[in-house]
Amino acid sequence: MSSRSYGQYCAVARSLDVVGDRWALLIVRELLEGPQRYGDLSTALAPIATDMLARRLRELEDHGLVVKRTLPKPAAATVYELTDDGHALEDVVNALARWGRNLVDRRRPDDAVRPAWLVRAVRAYVRDDRAGPPVTLRLVMPEGAATVVIGPDGIDTVGEDIPADVTLTAAAETLVAALDPGRVGDLVAEGRLTITGDARAVRRVAKLFTRPGR
Repeated sequence: MSSRSYGQYCAVARSLDVVGDRWALLIVRELLEGPQRYGDLSTALAPIATDMLARRLRELEDHGLVVKRTLPKPAAATVYELTDDGHALEDVVNALARWGRNLVDRRRPDDAVRPAWLVRAVRAYVRDDRAGPPVTLRLVMPEGAATVVIGPDGIDTVGEDIPADVTLTAAAETLVAALDPGRVGDLVAEGRLTITGDARAVRRVAKLFTRPGR
């Protein structure tokens, strides 16, 4: 039995044998957004040490969760991407995002933040039973912006050139809080959140998200 194994005949323990090490699920979080080059992963996961990143990628490859491939010319870059088993961890990542929702109420001074992590919050907090036409939501914070199209069949990240139906502008921690429909009014009244967009689209966005604990 491997010294790194919990040695328990339990699906939870066996799963943690595979993805329970430090940084493993955060690598999965990044790759859920699409194939990534090693350098892009290193930047996104800073301050991860390069030897740690290389080790975790090898382990995820060994367990069949990640594959490495070379993109065709003219790109000709080597990227890492999730296998089907790796993509199946999205529900786990989203569940952790929901479970830890109250843990990100406050941002510590040394906390890194990236727009892609706000997109992950959108994916985790949006309702499963959403219906109606797609709506384009842009989240703008001092560190950057992210735009997503939310429809009944999925959530897609799009470029900044796509017009937004609704734009939320605030600090990162306020944007996360704003994904709780019950807090939006207070955040606006406090001057911490700015919302622009057609009133109907704003109401549509508000109906797309769940309250914490639901």
